[in-house]
Amino acid sequence: MPTRNLLLASIEPEVLAAVRGRLTQVQVERGQILHTVGEEVAQIYFPTTALIALGVETVAGEGVNVSILGAEGAIGVFEACGSRHAYTRATVQIAGAAWRLSAPAYRELFAESAALRSAIHHYVELLLAEARQFVACNALHAVENRLARILLDVSDRTPTRPVPITQDSLSQLLGVQRTTVAAGISALQRQQLIRGGRGAIEILDLDRLELAACSCRETLRFAREDIQSHDAPVCEAE
Repeated sequence: MPTRNLLLASIEPEVLAAVRGRLTQVQVERGQILHTVGEEVAQIYFPTTALIALGVETVAGEGVNVSILGAEGAIGVFEACGSRHAYTRATVQIAGAAWRLSAPAYRELFAESAALRSAIHHYVELLLAEARQFVACNALHAVENRLARILLDVSDRTPTRPVPITQDSLSQLLGVQRTTVAAGISALQRQQLIRGGRGAIEILDLDRLELAACSCRETLRFAREDIQSHDAPVCEAE
């Protein structure tokens, strides 16, 4: 049974067994778009080793990535039960594996599993906390410190070493020019915290990179631990 995605791992074994035949393991490639803004959510993706970026777009066609997710999350889990349309662009940043489930099958699973509903509630609460924190982060913190945080966040979500992330991907995640990312990487390299390579970043000193990261990383760590520590049933209609 698939348990390497934390949301799937939260589901009662007997409930998960009932949908086993409808879960498909897929390989997703860097740059692949899984959801586009405005489209109907037809498939739910639960990453295991892949890293996905969620981006928002304006009516003028401008866009920026606002969040990343790996095995701790999924794509489309709340939209599929609401408007049933995507309002973020989901793009693969690091190639890897994911479980795919059709939206109708997911809605059945959501209705059957109280454990999944609780896990999704915690997950959405954390996404909201991250979104609010990153607004403050972009306004208050230097790019070099934000870059250190992003590298650590990506490293947390992928088992591959060195971390397979490009400067272009980092510029999209940070919402800055690639030249700005290059300057930040150079600064971290001079401190011997990382080593840049072709399409990958090697973390040389994890502890010192943590110290270089902006305080948002620690703030969100506390928020994550607090949200996940509450196991009371989520609010549901009678």
